[in-house]
Amino acid sequence: MLNAGSSLGNAVASVARPPITGSGLADLLSCERRFANDLLGEATSRDPVNAFVEMLWREGTRHEAAIIADLGDGVVDLRDRPMSERVAATLSAIGSSAPLIVGARLELGDRVGMPDLLMLADGVYHAGDIKAGSPFAPNGVDPKLLYGAQVGFYARLLADGGWGDGSRCFLIGSDGAIVWFDVHSIMRGGGSSLSTHVDGLTEKARAIRDGSVATSPAACAMCGLCVWKSACKAELSARDDVTLIAGVGRSVRELISGIATTVEGLAAIPIEASMPAVPGVGAARLARFVERARSLSTPGAQPYATLPLGLAPRARELHLDLETDPTDGNLVYLHGIRERIREESGTQERYVHFLAVDETHERDAFAGAIEFLSADPEALITTYSAFERSTYRMLQRRYPDVATVEQIDELFSMPRSIDLYFGAVLPATVWPLHSLGLKAIARFLGFEWRDDEASGAASISWFVEYAATRDPALLERILQYNSDDCSASMVVFDGLLTLPVRGPLEWPPPRPLPSSPSVSGGGK
Repeated sequence: MLNAGSSLGNAVASVARPPITGSGLADLLSCERRFANDLLGEATSRDPVNAFVEMLWREGTRHEAAIIADLGDGVVDLRDRPMSERVAATLSAIGSSAPLIVGARLELGDRVGMPDLLMLADGVYHAGDIKAGSPFAPNGVDPKLLYGAQVGFYARLLADGGWGDGSRCFLIGSDGAIVWFDVHSIMRGGGSSLSTHVDGLTEKARAIRDGSVATSPAACAMCGLCVWKSACKAELSARDDVTLIAGVGRSVRELISGIATTVEGLAAIPIEASMPAVPGVGAARLARFVERARSLSTPGAQPYATLPLGLAPRARELHLDLETDPTDGNLVYLHGIRERIREESGTQERYVHFLAVDETHERDAFAGAIEFLSADPEALITTYSAFERSTYRMLQRRYPDVATVEQIDELFSMPRSIDLYFGAVLPATVWPLHSLGLKAIARFLGFEWRDDEASGAASISWFVEYAATRDPALLERILQYNSDDCSASMVVFDGLLTLPVRGPLEWPPPRPLPSSPSVSGGGK
């Protein structure tokens, strides 16, 4: 290891250009335009920070403080030091072999790193971050890439500056356990090492910052929480960008760029037995995108089904929607059900819910919901997306005494239930909408949520606040939102029942016949 003091001049040298940071690499992984805008964009074009994002920041800070409070003796905490003094203080702590350094700051050339923790282990320093979620990717082995990009960047900075070991790094997740990752091992899900991945991201970040690589926005599910949403949406609309089509994200846009770059351009592609060969997309998938493009580009277009959906009303229907809190171990805090009973005398509806105000009540809420949903084997259960099924499988693993794996699978299998999104909307319907989400389709069908701020993210924010305050007004807001979600699912189900089955829309759209000129009296 190089002497910490001898690196001080290099470490604190001023950087003329915006620096490359670990959090910047995480943003780059999520969206290259967000990274570029954060680095170079006009502040006046930013939207206000979403309340849900602010809540995540608060909860992340709370979790970080709780972890740090349990670290014990020997911690050098630099979080209150001014940024102008932080690098020198960090290097001083490294030079004195402090066991743990909190709130460190490292600078080297155009790179700045602020790891949550520097840990002295086996005589060398390693970088780590504290995260509120799981440190693992879905495969349970690799680091979650958004997290890994950050700590891998810090590991590289430590090694390049001669301040520590860059061969491994660590993450502390929601359970407080330290998980180590070898940055040079090939990741199962990526085909490369974390170190190689970080190096590539760093070079791409520099190229974007320095103007040698241009970025462009792309519509995606994450846009709703981004401060650049309005600016990007205006640019996409002006360009008639193909990512305005539901399901066409950045990666698909790149794949089909050789045949179309606009919605109208894609709409003009003939739908026929031999569609253009686009590797990675496929003929059937491309045809669906063309149909969606035509629907978006045809004035007055109405939704339709591309084949019979096989849906029918039932005597009893249970429209299910769950709410979970990702800041608290994915606590499932609300099971909401809109029950509809059809009888000869008329139709009856009611909202039924099972609430878990905290984790000690989660099992009972799950048991109550399972009993209610299972009571009538002839009832139809509807959901919108696979979230409810996957969440109930998670709950079954937590509480195996409540239900078996087989019971959960039976509950969410046809003909017992239907996933309206994956079972009907996505594969077999076309809508003149940019999104095929529940809110977009329900609103198209005339449904409106009673709360103007209603969203899944908002509901989580309300619940986190309710858990701390037990304010009954917040609980009422949560229940109202969930009830409306259940009703929206029912509205979409009813809308699907009435969709006509037809082939693709004509292209170009037929022009309306010109109206006959009016004839005024009085002669020539």
